[in-house]
Amino acid sequence: MLTGSSGLDCSKYHFPSIEPMKKATMKNKNRLERIIAASIVAASLSLAISLFVYFRPFTFKEAAEWSQSLYQEAESRLSQIRNQVNILATSRQKAAAKPQSVPFGTPSSPVYQEHLPSSDEEIPFLTPSTDLGEISDLNTNTSDYSYFEDNIYMVMLDTALGPMLYYNQGDARWSSYLYGGTDPIGSYGCGPTAVAMVVNSFTPSTVTPVEIADWAAANGYFVQGSGSSHSLIPDGLSAFGLSVESVPDRTPENVRNILKEGRLLVALMGRGSLTKVGHFIVITNYCDNGNVHIADPNSLPNSTVEWDLQQLMDELKGSYDSGGPLWSLGILKDSER
Repeated sequence: MLTGSSGLDCSKYHFPSIEPMKKATMKNKNRLERIIAASIVAASLSLAISLFVYFRPFTFKEAAEWSQSLYQEAESRLSQIRNQVNILATSRQKAAAKPQSVPFGTPSSPVYQEHLPSSDEEIPFLTPSTDLGEISDLNTNTSDYSYFEDNIYMVMLDTALGPMLYYNQGDARWSSYLYGGTDPIGSYGCGPTAVAMVVNSFTPSTVTPVEIADWAAANGYFVQGSGSSHSLIPDGLSAFGLSVESVPDRTPENVRNILKEGRLLVALMGRGSLTKVGHFIVITNYCDNGNVHIADPNSLPNSTVEWDLQQLMDELKGSYDSGGPLWSLGILKDSER
């Protein structure tokens, strides 16, 4: 037992430990430091804003304009993010989904059904001309929508692969149909129209540019404001059972040989005298004089005259992908099916 000089018994008194007291003191000190730091920051910010407003005071109009500017900037950034997300999602969907090759059957559009030929009615063949086409006429900015009465095209073309029903993107049956839900076929549908001509004539699938446009949009080949990606040609034609090959040798001699073998060619024409953007055409047949015939989805008159093959090859699009700008196509052999 401890005793003091006064004889006081200290053992019955409890003295708190010094360590908890130290920790509590440090905790309070830290809290106080944080409060002081926050107060300094708040005071500094308030002072900075006050000085800025004092030397550059805002009117209500300026404040509103400044707020509107901030809102527009935020909306622009958000829109960019949305676009990037949509592009990424489309790319992933395209990579994950294989193109469907299921025939669509006869289109059910009333205007299409109304103008179908009867079973005993033959669609006339187009009479070709020996005139030489002017390269400046092959332009997507001018379409001969009024070539036929009511803008309904019903004519057959003679090709190296056999008879082919001609489609025009300006046809009244689908010219205003929105490709991808936004862009009319009449202005942006040369790709689906070219593919539809070939698929409809040389496969069991009965399709129009409408069905091919829907298929292209569903499988990621639609490009808003531009038309179709280059890959629509090889992927779309092969999905419907046709043989498609890239043509790296684009000399007139090789192209003529391909046509003589009974194959057609899809050409992506480039920026220049032909078109301001890009335009798909089908090279359908060769002539004894070395020229060729084409099926231009944008112009029936262009599909009646002869074309200088070298000039067409010179006007192919310079920037391309997916095996472009020239593909040959044919019917698969039994061993390839």
